[in-house]
Amino acid sequence: MKPEPLRKQPRQSRSRALVNSILEAAGDLLGKSAEDPNAIPVQKIAERAGVGIGSVYDYFANSDGVWGGFLSWLTERNFTTLEQQVAGSGATFTERLPALVDASLALYLDAPARTRGVIMAIARLGWMKQVVKERDRFAHVLSAKLKAEHPHVPQATLDRLSEVLCDAVIGVVLGELWRDPDEARHAEVRQRLKSLVQREVQTVVGASPAAPG
Repeated sequence: MKPEPLRKQPRQSRSRALVNSILEAAGDLLGKSAEDPNAIPVQKIAERAGVGIGSVYDYFANSDGVWGGFLSWLTERNFTTLEQQVAGSGATFTERLPALVDASLALYLDAPARTRGVIMAIARLGWMKQVVKERDRFAHVLSAKLKAEHPHVPQATLDRLSEVLCDAVIGVVLGELWRDPDEARHAEVRQRLKSLVQREVQTVVGASPAAPG
């Protein structure tokens, strides 16, 4: 499915909050429904968001438009939320990155209903290309932040590192672990991934000699 663009961009804080509430409601319904996401009517999304159906149609042409914007919104919202959560875990983004990856994994593992709904939607709506697009966008943000702190490391090296880190999280989320209710198992996987991220970042940064001062 090719994501449908918004009919108009929400430019004021009130309109952005409205669009966010619509997409949040869509996500809640997605996590609770075993239906094809396109079978969830716009009216139901509006009711869940506590807005009139006309408010939904102000920004989205139909349910395809709602679901088309859902993954991008989810990526942006999650990244902002996660950065806030790990703000105290290090003085630099590099130091915070292992905690950021850990928090990202926890976000999905601790919300099995939402995760299940997203995975079902990926399968039913043919969202895999959009997932790859969002993965690339997320990886680009990580790479840019690392480059700002380590300008001596080649951009291509940081790009590849960021892609690998994103793939690691997606691999766990789209795998079977989210079905496992064992909290000890979750904690073990999260700790291993956190340690892996820290080790890989240190290796990549250390392998590129700093430019002469």
